[in-house]
Amino acid sequence: MAAEVVNLADVQGIVYKGYRRHEYAGYMFAQLAQGEASKAWLRSVPIASAAHDGSLGPKIHVAFARNGLAAVGVPEEVLENLPQELSEGMAARAAKLGDNPDTWALPECPDVLLLIYAQHPDELATVMKQQRDALVAAGAVVHPDELAWKFEEREHFGFADGLSQPFIAGMHETPRGHEHPIKTGEILLGYENEYGKLPASPTWGDFDLGANGTYLVFRKLAQDVGGFWQHLAAQAQALGLERTEGAHWLAAKIVGRWPSGAPVVMTPDRDDPELAGANNYLYLEDDPDGLRCPIASHVRRANPRDARDGDAKTSLKVVNRHRILRRGRKYGPPASIHDALHGRASNDPRGLYFIGLGASIARSFEFIQQSWLINPGFHGLDGESDPIVGPGGCPFTIPAEPYRLRLPPMPPIVTMLGGGYFFLPSLSAIARIAPT
Repeated sequence: MAAEVVNLADVQGIVYKGYRRHEYAGYMFAQLAQGEASKAWLRSVPIASAAHDGSLGPKIHVAFARNGLAAVGVPEEVLENLPQELSEGMAARAAKLGDNPDTWALPECPDVLLLIYAQHPDELATVMKQQRDALVAAGAVVHPDELAWKFEEREHFGFADGLSQPFIAGMHETPRGHEHPIKTGEILLGYENEYGKLPASPTWGDFDLGANGTYLVFRKLAQDVGGFWQHLAAQAQALGLERTEGAHWLAAKIVGRWPSGAPVVMTPDRDDPELAGANNYLYLEDDPDGLRCPIASHVRRANPRDARDGDAKTSLKVVNRHRILRRGRKYGPPASIHDALHGRASNDPRGLYFIGLGASIARSFEFIQQSWLINPGFHGLDGESDPIVGPGGCPFTIPAEPYRLRLPPMPPIVTMLGGGYFFLPSLSAIARIAPT
């Protein structure tokens, strides 16, 4: 893949950086006042770019819903060029996404989202208060803070996370081990995408408002850790398996990776920490019938690789058109697998702040959610939605010879608590929106 020149100083840093050294994160939603006060607030926000400046200080990013862009003065004729999904908002597309609006706890249509990262909790609290005070002074209505738990590369069910990410040119010369190269235009507006075209981008006169920007999906997902492991332990016992080892085996088949991150397709019967984080595998080539990694497993659905449909080359080409860059963090205190299996997981709220970036919400997040994750007929399955983020109530099939294993329905273990669709503009776009 030829290196593509990207002006990193114009791109908000969250596109290229996961901020692993900034272990604390907070998210702030607000409804903006119309007019100059909101523009003045926007000018005051020290938004971090992707360019390396050597600073380990707090990093702030700003993303707007359609109404937020209107509040800071973006004209209606420009807003009409925004993608339909952004204009409608996530709540209006609940049926498409398999969401239940009755479970929402976050504000339904926030104007703006601030993403704030810091190395220390006190530093995060200080910056969150500064931004809250600045928004209130500008006439905004600010919703309660959303605070992530201290960063670690493991999600609440106990599995290593963030192990399969797309690589886009601009910062690193070559992909890292967990990254698969895709065209920059699949993530950033203003660059060629996997169709060999420039993605649609909102313009403001002769200014490309979208260039070096992207779209952001935010979802707060509650995870029932105790329910997940208790259910699998009961199923293991019903199958005559040792309770703990059997629950681990069933969980790995459902997720598609072992807790260490080792892919089930590479090590189907036991966890192998030496393969933790391995990402150089294919399904059609190594496991076409799902005898190692079930076709219904979460990671196989989220990224089918070479086994979507048809030949491997065509599948990889199609899958590359539906990738998403993930920047999520978890919230709430962790509960160990051991405690969850023994019924000792606390009832503290815990889950994931899912954050996904892509040049098309419809073609990345919504396609993955609707066509792959919650689709009960994915890749020839019969009545099986995603076992992790699906609606629950669906069986789960583990292919095997001579007979397959079909688990009874798992209760819902992930509940969507709200979120939104946002535009993450470039720094030059922010300067165009709120000129000095």
